[in-house]
Amino acid sequence: MLQETCPQCGTPLFRRGTETFCAKCNRPVVIIRNAEDETRLMTNQILDGTEQTLLTKIQQVNVALKTETDPSRLLTYGSALKTWLEAIDNLRRLKVRD
Repeated sequence: MLQETCPQCGTPLFRRGTETFCAKCNRPVVIIRNAEDETRLMTNQILDGTEQTLLTKIQQVNVALKTETDPSRLLTYGSALKTWLEAIDNLRRLKVRD
């Protein structure tokens, strides 16, 4: 059990491994100690959201690829996939580590 309490319900927080969590709310909690922690958290949240958007687009193109027969459209899809996969790779490299 930690000194800090859950910002949502006020219950003392617990640590399991490297994760801090609220047992009552049953969810992870991030403790922000300084501006650098806040910046890191916000940056990673934005990058995670962008990655999820790209993965959704890849999934949509995958569905279209299954039935597409037009060579020019297949090239367009392939180009988009290549660009999006490279973008995901770059996003993962940008994530700020603890």
